[in-house]
Amino acid sequence: MINQPVSPADARAIEEVLNRVAYILDAHEYDRLGEVFAPEISFDNPGRLTANGLDDVIAAFKAIATPAVSHHITNVVVVGGTDGTAECVSKALALRAGGEVTAAIYRDTVTRTDAGWRVSARRISPLS
Repeated sequence: MINQPVSPADARAIEEVLNRVAYILDAHEYDRLGEVFAPEISFDNPGRLTANGLDDVIAAFKAIATPAVSHHITNVVVVGGTDGTAECVSKALALRAGGEVTAAIYRDTVTRTDAGWRVSARRISPLS
């Protein structure tokens, strides 16, 4: 990871994409994930969902029997990379259907595309 600053406009656009992921997941509108994920997305949430490529990620989310009720993204830090990428780290809280709240760290790589910033890799580390 290169520690280069990103412009305030890019940082805000990237944070918006991360927030939009949560809204799309909460609405269970998985066919809209192309609005926030790159076609080559690599998604790794050990023990819950691991998939490569947008179609596989969408299918994997559709197969979750009890998806989270609500996702909350906080403490977003964006660090510039090279070649139109940036690295992000954030905290996430998820409210489960039974009322349990889980916490995790999201590590995202975002890529600038013609359609705007898209998440090209997401690695989730659950917190105990």
